[in-house]
Amino acid sequence: MSQHPTLVAVRPLPETEPMPRPVPITEGALALHYQAIPELHAIPAPPVLRLVPTGPSLPDVQAWASRMVQAVAEVLAGDRPITQLIRFTDSVVFTDLNRRVRVLGLTTTATGRGLKERSAVRSVHVFTPAMEVAEVAAHVRYGDRSRAMALRLEVHRGRWICTALELG
Repeated sequence: MSQHPTLVAVRPLPETEPMPRPVPITEGALALHYQAIPELHAIPAPPVLRLVPTGPSLPDVQAWASRMVQAVAEVLAGDRPITQLIRFTDSVVFTDLNRRVRVLGLTTTATGRGLKERSAVRSVHVFTPAMEVAEVAAHVRYGDRSRAMALRLEVHRGRWICTALELG
């Protein structure tokens, strides 16, 4: 006997013979079924990529802007603690609001703030120049006085954040 390995010739199947039917292979609870590929040299089409929304959608910008304007007005009037706005404002807006609240705290007393009427939002107008940006103009009444507010809202990490605030 010779010490050389036996050589085996591999030939492709003729095209006239039908392809053998694939047999499902079962291993434990996993059943695999291989399908024959009609053309071995065919280039597969690239996968189609599409955006799939994940998580909850954004709240309605009109309703959210109205609540934000009301909350800012209440903070400036001393009826609401400023810490409630930290999640809904960026650091620049929060710092500016905090400075305004501290100045108001030095110039008014608690009894003086309690005697006046509550702030009331009269109108809120929202303009959306881009998909995740909203610009808000609001009219707020403080007793006999009126004040205008302008806010810029942007989407950050799936929620609306106030990134700019102007008071008039």
